[in-house]
Amino acid sequence: MYDMSVLPERRLSESESCSSLNGCAVCGGKFGLIRYYSWRTALCSKKCVDRFRTRSERDRQWLFRAQVA
Repeated sequence: MYDMSVLPERRLSESESCSSLNGCAVCGGKFGLIRYYSWRTALCSKKCVDRFRTRSERDRQWLFRAQVA
């Protein structure tokens, strides 16, 4: 008997595996006429660019504190 609780692994198509084609890396929103980039990451607005840079800076500060300790 085939066990229905275990689904076969599905391969992602090239468009599904690339997050820049699906939407913004920060909020997941759709892209408008202008697409912003920060560190090769596609973003939908300047607001998301600011969020992305803030997160990156926060991660860098945390990593620095972890290396010192």
